Amino acid sequence: MNTLLIGNAVAMIGCTIMVGIGFLRKKNHILIAQSLQCLFMGAGNLILGGVTGFISNMVTILRNLVFARRAVTTPLKLFFIALQILLSLGSLGTGLIGWLPVLAAVVFTWFLDTNSEVTLKIIIISTLAMWLVYDLYYRNYVASIFDVLTICSNSVNLFLMKRNK
Repeated sequence: MNTLLIGNAVAMIGCTIMVGIGFLRKKNHILIAQSLQCLFMGAGNLILGGVTGFISNMVTILRNLVFARRAVTTPLKLFFIALQILLSLGSLGTGLIGWLPVLAAVVFTWFLDTNSEVTLKIIIISTLAMWLVYDLYYRNYVASIFDVLTICSNSVNLFLMKRNK
C-alpha cells in the first residue's frame, strides 16, 4: 500500500508541473519544466511497477533535449523510435499493456513535426488514451485523472476547431 501512495504522490508532482507548463511562454522554460514533469511521471511509473512508462519518459527527456537544439528530421525521429523500442524490449514482461507507452511514444515522435493543429490534437488524444489504460493498469490514479482531463480538453478544443472552420 505504501508503494501505491508514494508512486501516486510522485506522479502528482509531475502532473502539477504539467499543469504549470500551460503558464510558461519561453521554449527553454517549457523544455526544463517538461523534463522535470517526465522525470517525476517516470519515477511514479517505476515505483508502481511500470518500467516501460519509466523508459518512455526518460527517452522523452532525451528526445526533447535533442530536438530543442536540432531540427526534427526523419533520421532523428527514427533513432528515437528505435531507442524507445530497444530500451523497452527487456522490460515487456507485462505483455501488451507494456507496449502502450512505447506505442504512444512512437506515434507522438513520428508526428512531432506536424504543422496541422488537428492532427496534433488527434495524436495527443490517441496517445493519452493509451497512457490512460496503462496508468489504470498500474494504479497510477493521479496520472489517470490528468490523462482524462487532457483528453477532454483536447477533444473539446478539436471540436471547436472543426466547428469554427
